[in-house]
Amino acid sequence: MRNRFTSALFRSVLAPVPALILAALLVSCATDGRAYAGVDKAVEVSTFERGIELIDKAQKSSKPIYPKKNQILLYLDRGLLAHYADMYQESTKDLGQAERLIEEAFTKSLSADLASYILNDNTKDYAGEDYENIYLNVFNALNYYHLGSLDDAVVEVRRTNEKLRTLAQEYEKINSEMKEKYRNNLSGLNVPAAKPVNFNNSALADYLGALFYRADGAYDDARINLLQLKDAFITAPNVYQNPIPASLVLSGEEGSETAEELQIPENEARINLLCFTGLSPIKKENDITFPLPFSYGLDLAHLRLPELVPRADTVTSVELVADDGKKIELELLEDMGKAVQETYNAKYNTVFLKTLIRVVVKYASVYVIAEATAQSSESELAGSLAALAAKITFDATENADIRMERYLPAKAWIGAVNLEPGAHTITINYYSGSRKIGSEERTIQAETGRLNLLEGICLK
Repeated sequence: MRNRFTSALFRSVLAPVPALILAALLVSCATDGRAYAGVDKAVEVSTFERGIELIDKAQKSSKPIYPKKNQILLYLDRGLLAHYADMYQESTKDLGQAERLIEEAFTKSLSADLASYILNDNTKDYAGEDYENIYLNVFNALNYYHLGSLDDAVVEVRRTNEKLRTLAQEYEKINSEMKEKYRNNLSGLNVPAAKPVNFNNSALADYLGALFYRADGAYDDARINLLQLKDAFITAPNVYQNPIPASLVLSGEEGSETAEELQIPENEARINLLCFTGLSPIKKENDITFPLPFSYGLDLAHLRLPELVPRADTVTSVELVADDGKKIELELLEDMGKAVQETYNAKYNTVFLKTLIRVVVKYASVYVIAEATAQSSESELAGSLAALAAKITFDATENADIRMERYLPAKAWIGAVNLEPGAHTITINYYSGSRKIGSEERTIQAETGRLNLLEGICLK
């Protein structure tokens, strides 16, 4: 006879599930990182155009590395690589397309019935991670700056922090709705509480906003951005474990604070350098066990969950060397890897609940099969054997969705130098400890009264 837990489950979940969805539960679609090996190598040695060529070539093959349901990832990866390759127009196009698809996917997910959460996420179109949606605006802001459109760059910065401010509230609402929908099924289960998220605005976005406003002569707006940057460091200690860069520290009377970044000698040109290093964490599958109230050997379920793990980040310091001999060590502005982890915390509880509900549905169906077999054969052993066979089948089809954008940096560093106006060559040196592991040169026609922003990239 069905226990109370299983009966409630059938009324609210199993009974209305069509056969097509149950069949979909058997679909396995694991992501194989080896498909990206060539692109990964091109990124490691900073041949970003080569990486784009490899992506485009693979997409024309019979087995594209970004199938139709992973189109968001295609545009995110191409968009970032195009930015690193100074292909700003193409980058803007790709990142804009990724953002549109993410917004469409989010709208669909809100309108879909929560029962659809029992589907394995790998069988559905990839909808994008929140940190991907947030940082694409940062890189689009830089694209627009390089294309000469400060107004559009400012809009992208604003969108970054607007998205961050609504992030935690959105998932709190979704988790509440899911728990209410499946209250009877989840009662008695030790469901972990959602992790609090303390990341409401990005210091990197605020820094860019301050630079863009300064370039436009809007010093009060630039000061407000630096105040927001200060607040980011205070309210997100898990992300900002480094001090605020010295040039961004505000001083003076309240309401009229200023910083070195806003005080440039009239006869000098300030060159700002923003460097991105390393690669942010990547998803791996983590297999955890979870107790369930079933018999026939179904009392312990395997939940396969996507978890973020750090990737190698060999750069420990960055140095700016100007052509007049000045040397400046850059300061860490934002640990993007920690920001990715903190942002992912908002979603993790939702992923856990979806996975738990899906596995409970599977195990409940196996329990019913086992119980029916035991009763018809009058043998508990026959029921246990039927449960074991079905459980093996279901467990084999359960896998975590580890799809994600692969080329987001781990850290953002900043530095600046005041020089005489004119053409300059800036050398950027990357160090791992005391060993130089990379170097690149950037040229610029530096002018007074404008923003002279250079970027450096070392994703080793």
